[in-house]
Amino acid sequence: MRIEEIDAADDHALAVFHEHEHRVESARPYGTPWTLTELTAVARTVDPWTARTLLWARLDDGEVVATCSLEVPLRDNTETAWADIAVLPEHRNHFGPFVDHLKERVRLLGRSRLESIAKWVPGEDEGPDAELLRVHGFRLGLVEAQRVLDLPADDALLGRLAESAAAHHTAYTLRTWRGPVPEDVVEAYAAMRSVMAVEAPSGDMGWEKEDYPPERVRTEEAELAAQQRTSWTTVAVADDGTAAGHTQIVVPATDPVNAFQWDTIVLPGHRGHRLGLAMKVANHRAAADELAPRTLLHTWNAVENAPMIAVNEAMGFRLAALMGEFRCDL
Repeated sequence: MRIEEIDAADDHALAVFHEHEHRVESARPYGTPWTLTELTAVARTVDPWTARTLLWARLDDGEVVATCSLEVPLRDNTETAWADIAVLPEHRNHFGPFVDHLKERVRLLGRSRLESIAKWVPGEDEGPDAELLRVHGFRLGLVEAQRVLDLPADDALLGRLAESAAAHHTAYTLRTWRGPVPEDVVEAYAAMRSVMAVEAPSGDMGWEKEDYPPERVRTEEAELAAQQRTSWTTVAVADDGTAAGHTQIVVPATDPVNAFQWDTIVLPGHRGHRLGLAMKVANHRAAADELAPRTLLHTWNAVENAPMIAVNEAMGFRLAALMGEFRCDL
């Protein structure tokens, strides 16, 4: 078995890598594989905040038995690296050598922790992917619940939810836009993105505040454009002009089925005004036409994040899968 880095300029290698990733992710409960367009864009984007490497393990005959996207934060959380490892059931015997290679690679980068994920069906045991991670020294740090909203959403329900929340946030204004963040709010928006890792429940993962200046927002927007993904964002603004929270939906042009509810956060001093519900409903209604051809909107929350789960369930999201965030201290 040979373990090699993928040349991001090699169209054929990226296509073969993507085919393997797609097979594995599609077999996971409510899997959301990238399209080839999305993977190619990410592989070819230079990101000053995250170093990304695509690796595969192949047998002598060229058969791919494992793939991995390895991400290494460069300006925050610098003790860790994250690996999304994809192995088909018939090749699980190759997982050990592959993950050992990843561990050594991460050690040589000066990192002391490797993180990865496993998914399973609610109500069942953690499943074979989690078992593999545990056997090879990983421990569970956080469980996230993946919920899906069947599209199109019930607009009458969303209207009732907006009306029920309106009286609680009269001191705030909701502002929604499509695409890049307007220049007059990009600094406040970036500041909210920087604290998402510490404000949302993170279990035993030990994440720290991220380095998220406006320049990183613009880098992410360029990557989304290259992936042919469109973002819809709503922020809540207090009477004094302070940004109190935000929510974001991302709609992929190359995926006819899936769209994604990304971050939602209300900053601590502004909680208790139903801003999370108000922002998510307003943002969803604004994005409805772009969401229209798709059938599923996915979102993830830590299982202990009861307030946000309650908002999602009120909107009609249903539990689809559980995802474990695992860490291995090297």
